[in-house]
Amino acid sequence: MPESGILFIYPDAIIVPVKDMKKIVATFCLAIMMGSFAGCLFDEDNASIRFSECPSFWHIEFFDMSNNAFSSWNGEVEFVDSDGNKEVLKSFSSDKKYVILDESLSWKMTYTFYEYDIGFIIGDTVYGGDNSYGDSGTIDLDLERVYAHETQDSEGVSFSCESGDWDIMFIDSSNENFYDWGGDVRFESSGGFILEISDFDSQMKYVTLDRTQTWTMDYTFYEPDIGFMYEGNVYGTNNDNGDSGRIIIPAK
Repeated sequence: MPESGILFIYPDAIIVPVKDMKKIVATFCLAIMMGSFAGCLFDEDNASIRFSECPSFWHIEFFDMSNNAFSSWNGEVEFVDSDGNKEVLKSFSSDKKYVILDESLSWKMTYTFYEYDIGFIIGDTVYGGDNSYGDSGTIDLDLERVYAHETQDSEGVSFSCESGDWDIMFIDSSNENFYDWGGDVRFESSGGFILEISDFDSQMKYVTLDRTQTWTMDYTFYEPDIGFMYEGNVYGTNNDNGDSGRIIIPAK
């Protein structure tokens, strides 16, 4: 559609030229269609595929067993959708770690590994991780959503790797993008809901609680430099093995 002479008029009387619509489409596609993302990339040539380092859900997760926050994933991946659109990734970094695909389309994925410990996960199936140089294959994708955590927005507890509004922030002083947090945490609400977690990763770094309830948080540290922050106070990060405690998070 030609850009000249075309205007989009909105109810609040803002007039937006077509030449600015790409920015608007990018913003609305991410915010409305896919929920909240951090580090998302928008491909104006193929808007049916999204890449992120911090989504609320995904279809494919890339990994590098030697570096969770990898700067180069030494392989090549090609996505082709049923409309014939193609996207090729080569030696990309962890800002494209998670892939979200348009579920109204069917997809084919072709991959080649040039590093022995890289791979990807689709649903419960792991591809790669113990490769010979040049290992390759083609997959017809079954788009199964994987969520950041099964308790996401459930019973008043949600987890994220986004640093927006949060009540608890978990810390690992030796690794900001940690694979496992060597401790145990138990949340109990005044409504009787109980959640126990341990050895989780940085995808669950920020915790948001339903503040209409009072919460009791019990914790035990099994690693010297882990901890968490609440109300500007840091708990832990200089621990003996088995240090434990309790905080009360009051309702607002």
